[in-house]
Amino acid sequence: MTEIDATGLKCPMPVLRLQKALRALDSGARVTLLATDGMAAIDVPHFCAEQGHALLSQEVKQNTAANPQIGGSETLLIFEIEKA
Repeated sequence: MTEIDATGLKCPMPVLRLQKALRALDSGARVTLLATDGMAAIDVPHFCAEQGHALLSQEVKQNTAANPQIGGSETLLIFEIEKA
């Protein structure tokens, strides 16, 4: 499974990273996307619905040190997506 670390990136970068990764994968491949931008909670499900990909799960983890390079505690959004 491919993992995309989009922590610390602002809208629309998490979705653009997801889109780029999905292009390189075969149908049925699964991707995990990690993001800290709250807009991803809206953008990722919308992107999946528009493109026909399956959003298998969406999880929110509070007070997580999402990216050691950024530091501090942030909300971490975790998405599991299956390519159409």
